[in-house]
Amino acid sequence: MICLKNLDPIAFEIGSLSVRWYGIFITLAILIGYGVACLNGKKRGISFDFMLELFLWVVPFAILFARLAYVLFHLSNFAVHSWKDFGEIFAIWEGGISILGAIPGGALGAFIACKRNKIRFSDVLDVIAPGLVLGQALGRWGNFANQELYGMAVTDPAYQRFPFAVFIDAENGWFQATFFYEMVLNLIGFVILMIVFYRSKKCLMTFMTYMCWYMVVRAIMEVFREDAVVAGGVRIGVLGCSIAAGIAMILTVLIYVNKLRTGDVSVPAPKGEKK
Repeated sequence: MICLKNLDPIAFEIGSLSVRWYGIFITLAILIGYGVACLNGKKRGISFDFMLELFLWVVPFAILFARLAYVLFHLSNFAVHSWKDFGEIFAIWEGGISILGAIPGGALGAFIACKRNKIRFSDVLDVIAPGLVLGQALGRWGNFANQELYGMAVTDPAYQRFPFAVFIDAENGWFQATFFYEMVLNLIGFVILMIVFYRSKKCLMTFMTYMCWYMVVRAIMEVFREDAVVAGGVRIGVLGCSIAAGIAMILTVLIYVNKLRTGDVSVPAPKGEKK
């Protein structure tokens, strides 16, 4: 049996400043994902200077849209009656960001960076996709630290242990460790995306594979999540992600069979040769 002890959400304090494990894990996830993107960018002949500018555009937009999406899906939790309540809308260090918002936000930041530098947007999407899914995998440990994004209650004592379940202090019970399930699936997705990135010669194949994989994973996770957004008896995350996965699969197949031409990937010329 694996013993996984719950963390104190606050890692350490510097004076009146509290540094939370959530922020540490998310920051590490972003930096590691960025590192992978830089290595992939080099493979495609994209300079480090551009990758740095890309980082400065993508991360703020991704965080902003991720928080905005979370707030919109949980409006009842953000009733504003005072300036303090208003400040809670921006308190992302306490948890509450949605990767479903971060994806379009980050894509918008990447689009701006590409336009400014006249670099093909599709190449950049392929470059960042593997690092993105890896960052998502590592970032799920932030949810563990905050004891959030868990699944349904686990009542069978045989499964009241990690990795099947985690103990949630606020509920005083064991619940499915959906954060861990998603982390494992995303790690598998990272391996698949790296294989596609290095073997495929078609633009957008890597990014569309990411969309297929992650939307399917997220749709499955939304089935089990205890805090899933429900409207009219329908789990919005399951419905939305299933539709997105279906569209992504169709586009991926069309690209693969050359019915949707996205061009060939950019590969730097060997040293001593002009591209």
